[in-house]
Amino acid sequence: MMNFFVRNGLAIQVFILVAGYGWIHGGTRPDLLLPVIPWMVILMLETALLFPQAKSTETIGEARYRVWRKMVRDPLLYTTLLLTILLIIPLFNAAGLPRMDPATAKWIPPTPPFPTLPFCCIPDEHASLLLWFPPVLCATLAVRHGLLKRGKRVLFEMMCWNGAALAVLGFVQRMTGATSVYWGSAKFSDFFSTFGYPNVGGAFFTLLFALSAGLWFHEAGRKLVGPAVTESLAVMDEHEPIGKTHRMLAPIALNFCAAIATLSRAAIILSVLILIILGVYMIFGGWQKAQSATKMKILTSLVVVAAFVALGLTIFATDSLKRELGTLSTEAVMERVSGRGQYHARVARSIHHDYPIFGVGGWGYPHFQFLYMTPQEIKKMQIIGGANVHNDTLQFLAEQGWVGFGLLALCALLTAIPAVVPMWKRYRESVQTSQPVGFPRMLYSQSPVSIAVIVGTFGTIAHSLGDLPFRDPAVLITWFLAWACAPGFIPDVKKRRL
Repeated sequence: MMNFFVRNGLAIQVFILVAGYGWIHGGTRPDLLLPVIPWMVILMLETALLFPQAKSTETIGEARYRVWRKMVRDPLLYTTLLLTILLIIPLFNAAGLPRMDPATAKWIPPTPPFPTLPFCCIPDEHASLLLWFPPVLCATLAVRHGLLKRGKRVLFEMMCWNGAALAVLGFVQRMTGATSVYWGSAKFSDFFSTFGYPNVGGAFFTLLFALSAGLWFHEAGRKLVGPAVTESLAVMDEHEPIGKTHRMLAPIALNFCAAIATLSRAAIILSVLILIILGVYMIFGGWQKAQSATKMKILTSLVVVAAFVALGLTIFATDSLKRELGTLSTEAVMERVSGRGQYHARVARSIHHDYPIFGVGGWGYPHFQFLYMTPQEIKKMQIIGGANVHNDTLQFLAEQGWVGFGLLALCALLTAIPAVVPMWKRYRESVQTSQPVGFPRMLYSQSPVSIAVIVGTFGTIAHSLGDLPFRDPAVLITWFLAWACAPGFIPDVKKRRL
């Protein structure tokens, strides 16, 4: 046990940051995050730079030099610095709030001290962004360069179990009749576990459901999918205990049920859709190499899972869940995604049109929206959830402009590329060596974890079109670290000309 903590010290430090965001009110309370998160980040970076995971062939000094050399060459480091500077400038260039001219009864936009520089309305509100993005990107850099493949695999599994633990907390609160997070006095219209906003919690558990499913199939189906699933099938233990092989079934079930229990309609749709997509991927991949007895097990498992989901969504569903299911329709989904049912999308586009370069600063949208709303819309304005556009892309464009949004998108791209490139090389290697991989080779030459990360990514992006998962650090750090850990499941391609 002690050796585990010594070998995985950095992975544990990063996990503490992940758990901190999840357990501190789902990362939505800046006042509670501020005394904790900066210290967590400092300790994590200290461990990454001074005590990274060392290969068996190198000393800790050599490992430290390797990490430093790779980190200073990583474009993500400099993109993170640029984004951090961009977020710091508005703290010293506050414009204040829009005000209404009593003579004309029109709202007048505030003017910052330096109009050509990024600005914000209220520095304290804007500063919350510094508790989201820099720590998450620092964790991504620490994982990418400070952890070896085994460390990335350990961290990935710990994140899945963290979601399962938060799910258990949510169900315990439901069973005990809690009316607030941690049985507190604050009132929420709907909450689950530590998340006071259903769509944020739903996005969090939906993503972890996809990741947990991929990790389970990575281990349980590795004899069926092909040699890409493990780094060396030749040394694979043929008699692994069933508890070790199928231990991830618990996080799968808990994260899936939690996604449904949040009562987020988007999470209900997306979790079931991800279940179908990954289910088809697993069944089709396993079926191609399975023998008759294994095929019967696959069919039986399919029936059991389908029955479990059907019973959960019908007979055993709570009254509140049945009400949410009753509101699901294609028209309602398209209305939420397009934004035509509310004024938010139109107002966000108008703000972005007038402030296209740097936007109006973090959480500037709820203050600037009055300048673009009609008198009728102001009378009937949304109170609960009205501070959000319910579309991450539009809100980031309105508040951070093209420059801020571009840097955020570039950070996401630079995080994904180090996983996508090895996946492509792995596919090319499987083609050139004629490895016995199922059809389509592009899918089944990869680890199921890589496929699950991609599916979970598209699920979170789809959710962001109708709400705000990327405005919550608990979801952000899980999403970024899933990509940072994915290379830990991709076998090294042999040194050959591809």
